[in-house]
Amino acid sequence: MKITPEIAEIVGIYIGDGHIYRKGNKFQIGFTGNPITDVELFERLVELIKKEFGKYATFKVRANGLRMAFRSKEISDFLIKKLRLIYGKGKSEKIIIPEEIANTRDLAKHTIRGIMDTDGTVFVSKKPRVERYPTMEITTNSLNLANQLRTILLNQNFRVGNIRKSTSKLSKHPAYRVPLYGKENIRKWLRKIGFSNKYKRDRAKSYIQ
Repeated sequence: MKITPEIAEIVGIYIGDGHIYRKGNKFQIGFTGNPITDVELFERLVELIKKEFGKYATFKVRANGLRMAFRSKEISDFLIKKLRLIYGKGKSEKIIIPEEIANTRDLAKHTIRGIMDTDGTVFVSKKPRVERYPTMEITTNSLNLANQLRTILLNQNFRVGNIRKSTSKLSKHPAYRVPLYGKENIRKWLRKIGFSNKYKRDRAKSYIQ
């Protein structure tokens, strides 16, 4: 199975909000999302899965969240054995972008889009002499992924801040934040990478007007 830009985007969404569940010889691939902000993203994900994998997936709201799942040993083997994606316990702390994608400029852009659509935020922060400073940020529990993201974005000529480590009482694992500051970074992101998440795309556009 060839890695297309669309598959690279699915991989990014998986890295952010996906999981693979295995029981015996049966595999289930699933995704979770926010029922308020992620509907358009999940609609696109349904189309991508149908186009690239020939699977008909649907999503619904369960426990106040979007839930999507489908079964396929073939696709699970592709994700686990060919792409070497981490699954199961410890996924969030160990996950990285597959090397074949990370080392291919165009594929990497699509995977980063999927990660920003799921684990990214677009907001304004307060800086010295600037009341509303536009900021994009990707947060992950995987330090290796954070380092990968920073390297890839620098190679694609973004201005990337230093990775910031933070801790929370709600999690025993530290989080690592990869920040992109300023309107020019947002303009470049919209031009070169884009969003499949309408909520985040609209916020980004509103901050550069």
